[in-house]
Amino acid sequence: MTKLTSLAVAVAAVIVPALGTAQSTPADDEPHKPRPEAIAACKDKSEGDACEFEGPRGPVAGTCRKAGTGDLTCMHPHRHHDGGTR
Repeated sequence: MTKLTSLAVAVAAVIVPALGTAQSTPADDEPHKPRPEAIAACKDKSEGDACEFEGPRGPVAGTCRKAGTGDLTCMHPHRHHDGGTR
C-alpha cells in the first residue's frame, strides 16, 4: 500500500503543474495581438499595400492586411495568410 501511495503522490506532482499551465494558454479561436511595429508600418496605408518594419529577428517585408483583431497590420507573405495550407 505504501508503494501505491508513493506512486500516486509522484504522479500528482507531475500532473498538477501541467494542468495549471494548460489552463493559462489562450484559446485557439482567440486572435493574437499583432506587434505594435507591424500596426505602425500600415498606419497611413491601405489594405494590400506593401509594407516593412523591423521585427525581433530582422527586417520584415510584407503586405498590409486586416488581422483577426481588426487592425491593419504588416504581414509577411506566409502561405496561410493568402489562403494556402499550413
